[in-house]
Amino acid sequence: MEILNVSREDFPKSCAFAEGMKVITPECDNFETAYHYDVKYSNNGKYDLFLQIIQPINMPDKTPVIIFIPGSAFHKQDVRARVPQLGLLAARGFCVALLEYTPSEVAPFPQLIRDAKEGIVFMKKNAERFSVDPQSVFMMGDSSGGYTALMAGLSDIEERKGEDYSVKGIIDFYAPTDFTTMNLEPSTQNHSEPNSPEGFLIGQKDVLSNPELAEKTIIKNYISKDKKYPPVLMFHGSNDELVPFGQSCELFSALRENKAEAELYRIEGAHHGDRQFWSSTVLNMIERFINTV
Repeated sequence: MEILNVSREDFPKSCAFAEGMKVITPECDNFETAYHYDVKYSNNGKYDLFLQIIQPINMPDKTPVIIFIPGSAFHKQDVRARVPQLGLLAARGFCVALLEYTPSEVAPFPQLIRDAKEGIVFMKKNAERFSVDPQSVFMMGDSSGGYTALMAGLSDIEERKGEDYSVKGIIDFYAPTDFTTMNLEPSTQNHSEPNSPEGFLIGQKDVLSNPELAEKTIIKNYISKDKKYPPVLMFHGSNDELVPFGQSCELFSALRENKAEAELYRIEGAHHGDRQFWSSTVLNMIERFINTV
């Protein structure tokens, strides 16, 4: 056997042949990915918090980064369960960092917003490590994770002086946006009682009986005409049985009324967390949003 001292690119093509073989030249229309699991990004005062980072490799340039917050009704998340789904976006050339937040039974609002903002700062400060563009950070989440992503991207609460918490855009899947109005529409659960997800987030208290706590959690209360906000892309199922579709309508209207850039898409027939949200149709829209804002 001849040992060739040549580069990978200069290694010669094989001349071997087998009768009946077929030759193909696939188009490389996606990217290989690497998975960095349990990357510590913060500590909530009781224990460490971690990111699951899916990084596209062999990229010619630094990539945008999507900080994705998985929903869990504000309780403990199964963060790794979303890794296969988010790999679909990483294969399109985006670094994805799945963020673990502090569950509401450990610490109430606004701890999870503080966690999300710490995730933004971490990814910006570690941009070289993960080959990402620190000026191209996007927030994304589903359900309670979508709520957290929206609050982190639109509000200025839980920010330390001197840190950069800015994001380029926000992608929201079926997030609750105003806990005080959720019971005005049909749902399969009560959203105001102390043991509801929303009640747990304000310290296991009744939402409607504690307006001073609930008001602080309403996203539209942080929106005004005198501030500039990152563009928001929203998707919500018409048949969502857990988070009423009207929740997205409320926030979308508030954003538009305050001259913020926002798009809302109702997915016909989709329930909470249905597979349509991970269809090529939706993923193509997300890719276009990231590449054009």
